Amino acid sequence: MAPVSTNTRRMSASFCDDDADVKFLSSDGVEFKIYLAYLNLCTSRGFARDQLNTAAAGDDKIQLQESADVLEIIFQFIEPPTRARDHKHPSVFDLSPSLFFKVAEAAEKYVVYGATRVCLDRMKQIVSDYPVDVLNHCSLHGYSELANQAAQHALSYPVEEVTVKLTAPGALLRYVCITFSSF
Repeated sequence: MAPVSTNTRRMSASFCDDDADVKFLSSDGVEFKIYLAYLNLCTSRGFARDQLNTAAAGDDKIQLQESADVLEIIFQFIEPPTRARDHKHPSVFDLSPSLFFKVAEAAEKYVVYGATRVCLDRMKQIVSDYPVDVLNHCSLHGYSELANQAAQHALSYPVEEVTVKLTAPGALLRYVCITFSSF
């Protein structure tokens, strides 16, 4: 990924504590300052774990592939909710589908414990409206039961539309197996 020029960098209003140990830079040039202790507590791997100790010791920023709007939500699941947020994690239930699936993917990628389960619960609610997106996500991350449900819901969509959008390994095979088992 190309470096972001210094004059386009902005600071997250929510994650800007000067005492934070680690600095992240979103793909669209927003800087986030996060406490290493919270990253270690609320995530399993990811966030360039091999770079965290080096970054914490210096002024290095870890470049992430996600945009600021996605990271803003993900980091709210990592750092404890503040009084300004009414001591609650963010709701993924009101996000646009596009943003929601990006947040769900980031939650899985970085293994953000609090966010992965909430995102999965939301997918169970919207599987009939967004079956292809749910099928992609669930196939990629091993949620077989929900992936099968999504494949069944996808049967009501035109085959050409579904097969073009299925990008996760195994998703197309699951869809085809469900299709033929329904005859």
